[in-house]
Amino acid sequence: MEQTISTQYAESFRGRLLMRLDDSYANTRLSRSGDKTDDSFFDFSPGDDWLILGGRTLPPLLEFRYISKTEDRLHYHIHLWGQPDKKLGVSRNGYLGFYKYAEVTDYWVIEPLHLLNGSLICHLRDQSGQSVGAIDYKRDEYQETLAPLNVKKGQIVTFDLTKY
Repeated sequence: MEQTISTQYAESFRGRLLMRLDDSYANTRLSRSGDKTDDSFFDFSPGDDWLILGGRTLPPLLEFRYISKTEDRLHYHIHLWGQPDKKLGVSRNGYLGFYKYAEVTDYWVIEPLHLLNGSLICHLRDQSGQSVGAIDYKRDEYQETLAPLNVKKGQIVTFDLTKY
């Protein structure tokens, strides 16, 4: 890992995740129970607080709580900023969601690729090393990307992580 990346990111911080897609970006956002309007977008009935791609609002502000690093990885617990009791975890089916009542003990792994315009271009992995992917992402009628994020299936995505 580059020393600059280690110096800037081997600490706790607040940040936002965007997905790099087709030479542009797609926002991450929290699902809402009304998101299942078309069976082709989701293969589950989303409730609130699943981490998905889509939307025109700013991605949620996340708190990355630094745990440790290896030669080429950074380890964090990830929480919703302002809601420290909601921690990013993985469902039995591999979907990413923020859990309030279930105990989440696993950490998240950031695989840094490089810095770009002040942001870290990276892959996000679960504690087992499985990369986060987008399941059959599609564009809606407004050309917005919609897709659930999952560690068991989907196309591996590259993220733009910006500190705030």
